[in-house]
Amino acid sequence: MPKVKKPRIRKNEHDDEPPPPALRRDRDDEPAPRYAALRQRISTYAFGTLVCGAAMVALASWLGGSLGAFGDSMTSGLSVVSRATGMSVDRMVVVGLDPVVEERARKAAGVAKGDSMFLADPYAIKARIEQLDAVASVSVHRFWPDQITIIAETREPMALWNSDGDWRVIDQRGRTFAQVDPDDFMQLPRVSGEGANEAAAALLTVMADFPELRTRMESAERVSGRRWDVTFRGGVDVALPEDGRMEEALTALNLLEARNRLLQLPVTRIDARHPDRFALRPAPGARSHEGV
Repeated sequence: MPKVKKPRIRKNEHDDEPPPPALRRDRDDEPAPRYAALRQRISTYAFGTLVCGAAMVALASWLGGSLGAFGDSMTSGLSVVSRATGMSVDRMVVVGLDPVVEERARKAAGVAKGDSMFLADPYAIKARIEQLDAVASVSVHRFWPDQITIIAETREPMALWNSDGDWRVIDQRGRTFAQVDPDDFMQLPRVSGEGANEAAAALLTVMADFPELRTRMESAERVSGRRWDVTFRGGVDVALPEDGRMEEALTALNLLEARNRLLQLPVTRIDARHPDRFALRPAPGARSHEGV
């Protein structure tokens, strides 16, 4: 059988050369999409800031070169935008003040309905209200989108405090009133001694639980910053123990007063510092009542 020759296929002269490398892009050569977007956003903001700055300068020049006038216009514009977006003051709530003081606090706040919530600075409002002599412990809160809440305490005249020979009216926190005449409050209990203004509230709060003693109390002197000497009507001085045992001693004193009219006996001083007994100092010529 005759042999069949295989057909010869002519090779291209470039067939022996290796194929060129496939074109591929190195990932390190192109930024990740999120970083590219971030760069673009930053560039946009920077450009916007430059444009706004240029607009501010141009507008200030148009207003006669006054940046102050521009600030006023900007504030007015912000108020308009705030009203349009519902971010303006619609309600002011005042908590803790009596009606008269509340009205004064609203005026002192300096915020009107329709003002921008962004411009209603709580710290500035607080500082203005604290200037009122009748207000204590002010806090101001913004409740978005449209409410300002003021929480404060009305200062109540609590006692007369003798400070360096001068009588001053103090409130429940021991602060003195700057615009109050002590002569108008002579019916208040009187306290004296270093730190008496700050400690008076605790003494009078406990005394309020014993109405009979409270009505007979005339004055109290703070001793060593730890206890009180209380003077009752009739000139009887009672030496109370340290503050931690003060209520216990007043309870016993109130019981003896109810049973034996202790404060009406002919004594000048009652020492109530001992936990088990009272020591009485009789008035001149009176019989001793030691160890009641």
